[in-house]
Amino acid sequence: MIISTHAIVLKTIKYSDSSLICRLFTKDHGKIIVMAKGACRPKNTSGAILEPMNHIYLEYYHKKNRDIQILKNVSLNNSLHIVRSHLSKIVLGQIIIESLDKTTLQNNPMPILYRLTWKVLNKINENNVNFWIAFSFYLYHLAVRLGFMPNTNSCKNCQTKLQDANIDLVFGELVCNNCVGQNKLIINNKSLQLLQNITMIHLDEIENEMSLSNEMVSIIKFLKIFNSMHLVGMNKVRSLHLMEKILL
Repeated sequence: MIISTHAIVLKTIKYSDSSLICRLFTKDHGKIIVMAKGACRPKNTSGAILEPMNHIYLEYYHKKNRDIQILKNVSLNNSLHIVRSHLSKIVLGQIIIESLDKTTLQNNPMPILYRLTWKVLNKINENNVNFWIAFSFYLYHLAVRLGFMPNTNSCKNCQTKLQDANIDLVFGELVCNNCVGQNKLIINNKSLQLLQNITMIHLDEIENEMSLSNEMVSIIKFLKIFNSMHLVGMNKVRSLHLMEKILL
């Protein structure tokens, strides 16, 4: 049976001298693994097309009881050339696809996650856009789509409306000054308001590129902590540690 679909390339591993094994997140069938035979041969363009983060269209031979499917044809939709020319965008793009890879199961169709991921990557690929907000938007909505919604309006413990807040490092939630323990990170009122705006904004409304502010750092740290504690597999996203070392 031949299946045709669009996909995002998550990871590519060399297999033998000439082939590749690729994890893809497809529009119609969720995460799959395919083998691209001969992709590394000099005259074969498949190897370049199957770079992580690329948006592709593929045909593959599907067998129900086979874990690794066989690639038939592949073509490139978008290579995100602007992302690949900017170090910060490369790191954030890698976190996005690695998060999608680590938090989802194979052969589990999730078209909403496919659309979210591709739209955010495409947004980050624009020149005049605040890609930090787009990245935070992704972390928030990834959690929501996987069944966990961060509460940004009230204290986790006493339900008091938050003005300033603290990140409880034990539970990964926001709490008020009266409920916070010793293991905490402070998130000020300006950061909290920006976080609340991100939860309500539409992706198309994000524009105006700017430098990474202290408020954005606080928001990203909170969403990283929340997702790592609530989403299975998120603590295995290695590129998150790279972001902390070179960007934050």
